[in-house]
Amino acid sequence: MIDPAALAGRFRAVGLERSGGWVLVALLAADVAMVTRSTDVPNGSGIPYWGVWLVAVALALAVASLLAARLRPSAPWLRPVETLAILAVVAMVLSDVTMAWQPLRDLGIYLNAGEHFRAGSAVYMQTPLTIEPVDRTGYPFVYPPCTLPFFGALSVLPIELAQGLWLAGSLGLGLLALRVIGLPRRWLVPSLIWPPLFQGLWVGNAAVPALALYAMAPWLGAALVLGAVFKPYTGLAALWLVTERRWMQIAIGVGAMLALVAATVPLTGLTLWTDWLGALGVYQTSQQSLPGLYGFGLPRFVPFAVYAALAVAAVAIALRARGREALARLGTATVVASPSLFGHGLLVAVPSMLSLRSTWLWLAIGFLSTPDGPQWWLAIVVVAASWALPSMRRAAAGTPGAPAPADEPLHPLRATYGPWPGLSGDRSA
Repeated sequence: MIDPAALAGRFRAVGLERSGGWVLVALLAADVAMVTRSTDVPNGSGIPYWGVWLVAVALALAVASLLAARLRPSAPWLRPVETLAILAVVAMVLSDVTMAWQPLRDLGIYLNAGEHFRAGSAVYMQTPLTIEPVDRTGYPFVYPPCTLPFFGALSVLPIELAQGLWLAGSLGLGLLALRVIGLPRRWLVPSLIWPPLFQGLWVGNAAVPALALYAMAPWLGAALVLGAVFKPYTGLAALWLVTERRWMQIAIGVGAMLALVAATVPLTGLTLWTDWLGALGVYQTSQQSLPGLYGFGLPRFVPFAVYAALAVAAVAIALRARGREALARLGTATVVASPSLFGHGLLVAVPSMLSLRSTWLWLAIGFLSTPDGPQWWLAIVVVAASWALPSMRRAAAGTPGAPAPADEPLHPLRATYGPWPGLSGDRSA
């Protein structure tokens, strides 16, 4: 007997692949062209990014079409998802070249803070910035004092050794995080050219190693609490422990945090803590003069009340789910709640993106393949839309008529429905 729901589901899936998918291809192409119309590659070279991208895409599509005709003569034409992937990958490479200047500049901020800490001089800024530093390592240090003994110890090492250790550790932890989330081994090396990860590694930001704390949460829930050491707002993801009633993990996380503070207070004293709190206020004041300090965080573009409402809404919607879906959504909600946001801050949205069906996944990846900027919010819009439209998510693959995951081309998870495939006892909605 023919199941009408199954037939309707298959029709919608085929319709997206054959027609709607090409609309998404056109949307991504327009996004890349609009965003990069004033961008050079490499930066400041005078060579138009969009022109190089267009030529490279044309060549890549020609080669891919020839390969498709040879390898699958029964279906020689490129699919929309394959075209989306080509558009995105070409943009990734050009964006990486464009963003590749002053390597490990964020690590330089951390090491400068460590040197000041060892010297007993001021670590945190006391007056607002009014002029953007030419050397990006001159930006203010905003992490709490309990991190200073670590950065102080790292600053003792020769600069090349400190940079090498940090980069190797970040690379290892970043790839481990992606692997734990569910990315197959064959996708790990290609993932390094994806701008959010590439940028995080290039500038040496703590967001990359911190991703490992988030990724390990299903098995080590206390890591969600400890992740707030670097960026307090990421502690919102710890609400997942509440929804899952993991009270012991909450207690362990809070205890570990208090133990870290207690262990470092003899080295930092209490004054640095008051200095840190004051510096956060000074940083907010500096953002009024230098909007670049917001990155592309929502407070730069909307009134604070709107930003707060969107953050609360994102968290509330995330908490309506369960299991790994709730954890993935809370990661994305922390992006919305971020008071300042830069490219590497989108890494915690990876689990939500992996929950998308293949075509939508590559559209979101494509939006994050241009040089970072406000247009990256389009990827979050795609993810948020999928929360309201289950047909966009692989979680819907278990419903009648939805294609099995293995039917989706170019999806890294292939035969699994969502991130954290090893998570047992999942109660995902």
